[in-house]
Amino acid sequence: MKSAVCLPLLLTFLLTPTIATAQFGGMRARVPADANTLVLINAQKMFGSRIADREGWQARRQAAYESGISALPPNATEVLIAGRHDLHFGHEALWELGMMKFSEDKDVLDVANHYGGTMDNISNHSAVRLPDDHFVLQMGPALMASYTPANRQDVARWLRQTNVSVPGGHLSPYLQTAFTYATKVGTPIIMAMDLGGLVSIGEIEQRISKLNSLKDAKVPASKLVSLLQGIQGITLGISIDDSELGAIRVDFADSAEVLAEVGKPLLIEILENQGAMIDDFEMWEPSVSGNTFMLRGKLGEEGTRKVMSVMELPASMTHAVQDAKSEGANDPKKKTLLATQQYWNSLNALMDDLRDDHHFQSFGQGAIWYDKYSRKIDRLPILNVDPELVNFGATIAATFRNCESIMKGVGRSSALRVSQTGGTGSYGYSNSSYGGYRASMGYGSTPYGPQGIGSGVSAMNASRQQQGREIAQIHMQERSQGAKSLEDIWSQIAGETAAMRRQLVNKYSADFK
Repeated sequence: MKSAVCLPLLLTFLLTPTIATAQFGGMRARVPADANTLVLINAQKMFGSRIADREGWQARRQAAYESGISALPPNATEVLIAGRHDLHFGHEALWELGMMKFSEDKDVLDVANHYGGTMDNISNHSAVRLPDDHFVLQMGPALMASYTPANRQDVARWLRQTNVSVPGGHLSPYLQTAFTYATKVGTPIIMAMDLGGLVSIGEIEQRISKLNSLKDAKVPASKLVSLLQGIQGITLGISIDDSELGAIRVDFADSAEVLAEVGKPLLIEILENQGAMIDDFEMWEPSVSGNTFMLRGKLGEEGTRKVMSVMELPASMTHAVQDAKSEGANDPKKKTLLATQQYWNSLNALMDDLRDDHHFQSFGQGAIWYDKYSRKIDRLPILNVDPELVNFGATIAATFRNCESIMKGVGRSSALRVSQTGGTGSYGYSNSSYGGYRASMGYGSTPYGPQGIGSGVSAMNASRQQQGREIAQIHMQERSQGAKSLEDIWSQIAGETAAMRRQLVNKYSADFK
């Protein structure tokens, strides 16, 4: 049960009961019937809250967007993201759709001019095909959509098969329910994942046997397996008024009472193993009501940012990297300088955010974030950017993918060495079917800290206690080696970044902070 893509949850009684019937107008019916993930953000309500005003969120929103950390532009009022993801065997998306409503009219032609795209017309909608494998389409004066992969036939079929005049749209029943949390309850952030029919009983039996949270639990295995096999979905909701309150809701086909005692540690272990854990969840209160298990509590600034980072909308949808009307913007040299400075600022902000603010519970969790940030760098706009800086950015993205491989390799290497001792390492749900947004990545989730180890000892081996010490030492060695490799890589990045900064300053006689 993860997000990332832990995807999302409810908050029925934590919310302000404001009803806005016009919310997400023109978006709901455009979601294809086979979607299994959904994200809804009411930015107008979110940034109009008392806490947002008190803590200056609007100013920080602008900075986060300009740096590339957030895909939510300052003038966006509502956002919908939907997709069809392979939740069983991987995280790849068969398709992803994003729709964004703005406070002012937008023109898709500006996107084409700014990002070097090719204009088109698909089913009476102006569209631009971009080099990053996205179509951006004009859906209304202040409503734009993005669709990937940029297969023109698929986009044409999507537009034909979804119709804004169809009552209720095409959403699955679970996602329909999640949609009502945003439109009727008034929750400003909703993320939901439809998990119905995803896993078999055999798969569940195999995987729950490896979970530490269930080892000493006095729960009938047959009841737990039956419950998990009937999982319907998971939803995350965040309500924002005087503070940020969150809830994770996991829905089943039958009574969830069996999770009263083990639900919280079970959910947290799965989230940790999938790289979707947020530290705030540890303090959240569990509850069971009918067929639903819930965690509820306060969400801090870092937790909210991690939830928001799930968004993968292309920056090209908003074409707001630089102000085309700014002084000197029509001067080719000035254009290059402005675009290069913006790219430099965005690249450094992404590196700082990953290095300083993400404290990973496991190498598997860290691998997911390195993958996410490498893709964020790949999607930074490069039109008019200095080619040498673009190459440097590509090198940083490749380096992050190398870090991802190192972190995944720690779990695999530990497992191999442990198997050679005759023992078995408990690495958790390394390929859990209860994935989330960008979930089920298959990363071995070896924690940094101590963990429970089950070991099998033959008569020819040393004592069980001795073997346990050997296994623990193996894990410590592998973790230490992995951590040292990452430290060396970051040291190298720092040196090369300083050198690139000096090169840019000398070349443009301008500051690159």
